[in-house]
Amino acid sequence: MNQAAHLILYGHDTFGLGHIRRNRKIASALVDCYRDIRVTIITGSGLSGEYASHPRIDYVEIPPVEKLPDGRYKSGEGGLSYAETIAARTQAIGALAQSQPADIFIADKEPLGLGGELSVAIKHFKASGTTMVLGLRDVLDEATQLKKEWHKKGYFGALDNLYDQIWIYGSEQFYRPLEGLGLSEQVLEKCQYTGFLYQPNLEFELTPAMGLPKDYLLVTTGGGGDGDPLMDAVLNAYENGSEIPCPSVLLLGPYSDSAYAEQVRQRAAGIDGIHVIGFDSEPEVLIRNARAVIGMCGYNTFCEVIARNKPVLFVPRQMPRMEQFIRANRAKELGYCDVILSADAANPDAMAHAIRQLIDSSNLPPAKHDFDAAGLEYICGQVGSILDERQQETLKVEPAL
Repeated sequence: MNQAAHLILYGHDTFGLGHIRRNRKIASALVDCYRDIRVTIITGSGLSGEYASHPRIDYVEIPPVEKLPDGRYKSGEGGLSYAETIAARTQAIGALAQSQPADIFIADKEPLGLGGELSVAIKHFKASGTTMVLGLRDVLDEATQLKKEWHKKGYFGALDNLYDQIWIYGSEQFYRPLEGLGLSEQVLEKCQYTGFLYQPNLEFELTPAMGLPKDYLLVTTGGGGDGDPLMDAVLNAYENGSEIPCPSVLLLGPYSDSAYAEQVRQRAAGIDGIHVIGFDSEPEVLIRNARAVIGMCGYNTFCEVIARNKPVLFVPRQMPRMEQFIRANRAKELGYCDVILSADAANPDAMAHAIRQLIDSSNLPPAKHDFDAAGLEYICGQVGSILDERQQETLKVEPAL
């Protein structure tokens, strides 16, 4: 690969930080691996300015859309309907695809985009010969529900015809997210398991200015939009009078309701050893330095915690998708973690007992496991192969002098 290449990564970003964090990891790994690659990340998160910049990574923010607890969507901009917002997003993505052609396009999770918003861009990409890649989490949802959703959205035809490769950001031995959907052999042959996405080079230390306790238990809710039950469960356990011999750092996330976040801070102020953080753009640093972790089992937290072999207690969300529940229970089967369901965690005695067990397990030598955390290395190799192949094809069609 001798020629500058442009990659576009898309994430619809309607709930939490999963899409933008996955795409950031991929983009960062690629620009570190190849000096002639530049990456544009399309995001609806509105948080791109919170992350460290890189001269060869650009962000294009599209109008925000919010996901409701029941799985429906609404516009994130006042005065616009959901349909108007999708139309504006469609136009913005299409304009980017036309004005800045891509060698490779990687869509995170949604083959046609939210509400079909990739329709215009896909036409431009296909016309210019862009290599089309669909990236999928290790776990999407329970198969029956996922099959109904994909039929309704028309994804089966898209997978047959629009995408050249499908990258599954996980391990086939861990979980097969497309099993039971009745997909064609043509689609299944496009699938590649990359391994989980983990950045081992983020080795920053905590600074004294952060004021964090030593040897702490990290409680993280990812983006924080649905993390209230987890934070309540932990605070209730500490307040219940049960001695928990470890300080905690509560990481709320940027989407935590401001009134609720203030309530958490007030409750934490009455508990010795509890420290509250609203948002950290590099939570990997907090995970690395934690004694143990309590989380909801979202994809990115799961990858960082398990790859670092941290003792962890997962309290998975079960609505509006079963994704976290499936991931957490499969991880428990493999001995990666402990799990407590939300209904049980709501009991302060049960949660306090689970936390004490987690702390006790942190005193033991880390268990050995075969977690495949080489996803970013695999993707860098695959991108290099695609770009080399595209360059060879270009040389073939150039007229002889």
